[in-house]
Amino acid sequence: MDSLVVDDLGKRYFVASKRAAMAPPRRTLNLGVARLPLPRIPMPGRPAGGSDLWALRHATFSVSPGTLLGIIGSNGAGKSTLLKILARVTRPSEGRVSGRGRVVSLLELGAGFNRDFSAHDNILMNAAMHGISKREALERIPEILEFAELQDFTDNPVRQYSSGMYLRLAFSVAINMQPDILLADEILAVGDMAFQERCMERIAQEAERGLTVLFVSHDMSAVARLCDRIIWLEKGAIAGDGEPETMVAEYEETALRSGGREAVFGKKTGRHANIAAEIASVRLLNALGAEIGAAPIAEDVYVRVRLKARKGGFSIRGFLDFYSKRFLVFRTTLQDEVVTEKMGVVDLFVKIPANLLAETAYTVNVTVYTSLVKETKVVLNNALTFMAYGHESGDQLRRGAIAPQLEWTARLHPRASKKPKAVV
Repeated sequence: MDSLVVDDLGKRYFVASKRAAMAPPRRTLNLGVARLPLPRIPMPGRPAGGSDLWALRHATFSVSPGTLLGIIGSNGAGKSTLLKILARVTRPSEGRVSGRGRVVSLLELGAGFNRDFSAHDNILMNAAMHGISKREALERIPEILEFAELQDFTDNPVRQYSSGMYLRLAFSVAINMQPDILLADEILAVGDMAFQERCMERIAQEAERGLTVLFVSHDMSAVARLCDRIIWLEKGAIAGDGEPETMVAEYEETALRSGGREAVFGKKTGRHANIAAEIASVRLLNALGAEIGAAPIAEDVYVRVRLKARKGGFSIRGFLDFYSKRFLVFRTTLQDEVVTEKMGVVDLFVKIPANLLAETAYTVNVTVYTSLVKETKVVLNNALTFMAYGHESGDQLRRGAIAPQLEWTARLHPRASKKPKAVV
């Protein structure tokens, strides 16, 4: 029997128009000395000046026990909406979902935790939310803390945890609640490689007893390596369902072809190709050159912009704009022009030094100017989205748009001796 069945699922939102619909002038009441405007009485039915937006439509699939199902798609494709419906955070507009057993979700870093409570108290609170008795939760606490490697920080309020510590605690709590269905968003990409491997080993062990996992990520290499099956969502509909290697290849090829055609925030937008060059991909790499889904703050990471040179003998200069919550944080510029000698692939690497980023999510826009006969530019907005996370320590969460470790000095000045007051 399937552990999860999704039947014709849909979620509809109403989007108000930017330009208000033309409305008749408001009626007024003449008081003699002044006119009092009368309130408009809303008519039943849909308000004017807007339209329906289907974040998810006609989604139908089933998942058997022990399956690790990956869900991929561009930003705004409906991935998070699907998980929120399955987690019963959002009600669907149509269709139905049926599942067997306990559902546990990891949709947001630190969700369900009280920042002023200790790890011990948060574990008890999460257990109560999942219907687990206090006695049983107390028996599981040592195992939870051991897996999360937080034995030395049990009594610390979780507001003092780094994002990496948050993640370890959240995952350890979730997996030790013995779920039958685990919903995981990009949060699993936040963490060092060793911890990610431990997570996947534990998930594989739990899958043998029938655990079903739905994993949403933009890290295609991780999805292809870890998942047994992949569903590809596009504009709220299921565009593909099949083997990981096949789905990832089709998705990446389609994303590259249509990368500059969407005009919605969160989508890849801009003219990403001209007569001289084309932006083929933008990736986040670690110091060894391997692709990663999130940036460890304490380590150097690199953004690689891969260009396909369609001709030879033209010069290149480029910019990367880093945004956090739609606000420009900083821009980095290629100082010296690069001259291509022939057709082929050109990789531009931008080093992000350690201890610069804050523990937040970033979006990168890429602009490359090519000069052949005249200078033209190629642009790929929202080319890369990633989260920066902290490692071990009891340091405070690094807030803000950036959190560089600057040099501090302190100077102690001896008190100036008090001069005797003059006697008049």
